[in-house]
Amino acid sequence: MNLASYCSILLPLLPVAHSLPGWPNGGTIVAGNAVQFDRDTWEAHLAHPNATGRNPVVGFDVSRPWPGTQGDGWTIGINVTSDIPDSQIMNPSNATGKTFTGTSIFLQAPDNLQSTFSSPTALDETTWKICVIVVPDAPQDNVTDAAEDGSCPVLSAQCVSDLEDAYKDKFARNQECYGTPPATPSSCGTRVNTGAFNVQQLPLDSIAGREVYVTASDLHDPEDQNVVDDATGKTWPVMTIWGWNARANASDDATPTVQMSCVSARDVVTGSNGGGGSGGSDSASSRSCGSAATALVLACAIAYALF
Repeated sequence: MNLASYCSILLPLLPVAHSLPGWPNGGTIVAGNAVQFDRDTWEAHLAHPNATGRNPVVGFDVSRPWPGTQGDGWTIGINVTSDIPDSQIMNPSNATGKTFTGTSIFLQAPDNLQSTFSSPTALDETTWKICVIVVPDAPQDNVTDAAEDGSCPVLSAQCVSDLEDAYKDKFARNQECYGTPPATPSSCGTRVNTGAFNVQQLPLDSIAGREVYVTASDLHDPEDQNVVDDATGKTWPVMTIWGWNARANASDDATPTVQMSCVSARDVVTGSNGGGGSGGSDSASSRSCGSAATALVLACAIAYALF
């Protein structure tokens, strides 16, 4: 069998990120103008943010079978980096000299659990399934420092509770992250729409800090502080669902643990200067699997040209 034949079999099996060809390792919701960047370029810039945020969330010891035991140390994190040059997009011929401001959101395990799924065997045998849901357009009129504790001032307490219950019931019925979302609770009014929520089944080997959601602003002039202020001031509701897969043999009345938390990039990084700044949390480690997938895509393109 020649290479082109192998490609016809293997390419459909590659996991893909939402909307973005060029991030072949999957596991990340790619929104807004972030679709114009490849993963390596994006991570190089977001590893040196202007501002960051990190809030604790409910988490579990995923090294043990579901339902495990609840444990501390899990966090929702965010990095914001300004002045990412448009000359570094995947099609730089369109460069204008303007820049983007980028945002990355993470779900990160405590240090002692980050290598839990570093082996294929661990991934093959785990009974956990974790869903992450990002609310991209939550209202911002009630933003306060209350988000420091993970609370969501942009939504009413009843709306948050009703959303958690709705997604708990949905997962309990079908044990899936995806599919038709539950109806938006009446307590939320028109503040949010579950049909617009961004949903991702978290690849379990991402818990050391790979982005679960990325987005970028529209193009703007370099050093436009208004755009940076908008990005760092935005509060992001993020829902985590701690569920199970078929290997768990869960009972019919089992329910997942669901929590809506909020995060914002409230902590300015000293000495940052946009895309070339320093300090802050690493955006993510390098992705050998992603590089291999990229190489396969390139090889396949050549193969189709030759065969």
